[in-house]
Amino acid sequence: MSTSWFAGAVFAVLAVPVLAQDAEVGKEYEITIQTEQDNQYTGPNGQAKIGGIVFMIPNAKVMEKYKVKVTEIRENQHTMAKQASCDFEQIGGTKKGNCIGAP
Repeated sequence: MSTSWFAGAVFAVLAVPVLAQDAEVGKEYEITIQTEQDNQYTGPNGQAKIGGIVFMIPNAKVMEKYKVKVTEIRENQHTMAKQASCDFEQIGGTKKGNCIGAP
């Protein structure tokens, strides 16, 4: 029996990226801001994701770290993305407040 099929199967499994779990209501997470945006309706904010859930932190900058507690997850009616409402506190900084939830 040839082992080449086994080696191919192992490679196929390792080549498939692991999908991150979505954030869940009631849980706490640490996030790092990945992008910034200045939205005409919500103002400047930094964005991060956990799985498919988007977090929008007011006035956050790329690479800032935050501890967040998810209070609600809803679909954003404009982007169709799942977006978290949360309470946040900056790690190593003074910013704290509420995430921008989905409209």
